[in-house]
Amino acid sequence: MPRLSPFPAPTALPDLHSMATLVAAEAVLAQLSGRAPLRIEAVSVANGPAVRYALSPDVEAMRANRGLLEDVVMAALAAPVAAELLGLSAPQPAECRNAHALLEAALTEPEEREVLDAYLAVLSARTRALVRRAWAEIGVVAAGLREHGTLDAQDVRHRMACAQGIRGTLLN
Repeated sequence: MPRLSPFPAPTALPDLHSMATLVAAEAVLAQLSGRAPLRIEAVSVANGPAVRYALSPDVEAMRANRGLLEDVVMAALAAPVAAELLGLSAPQPAECRNAHALLEAALTEPEEREVLDAYLAVLSARTRALVRRAWAEIGVVAAGLREHGTLDAQDVRHRMACAQGIRGTLLN
């Protein structure tokens, strides 16, 4: 009797479709923010998943601006949250965009550091809501990534505008 190989576990490395969706989630949330450290240059799944940003996050700026801090952390949480929604294992974050490390570096008050995990849980919940709200845009950007492998910032913005236009037309 022939031996059958088992299917990969649902938490195995994501396929191209899942990988494109995870990368698209981060890119879309970064684009929705419009803040300087979240301006993307390119998004790619060609040589492994990657969102390339124009700037690195400035810890001093994040300490001075709580909204900026939360936007940067929520963009970093987008791929793990999307993976959770899809039932995949969370991707390993790049060192400069590790949500926990970004939040920990920007919080200076001892009282804030004591509740770091709770704060991260709140930001994860907010990110989950944003990802669900922007799921159409994420799907359209992911389709572009599957088709082309790499998209620049203008391509991402155009695909997001198309998805928003379609949703607006269908809802009216």
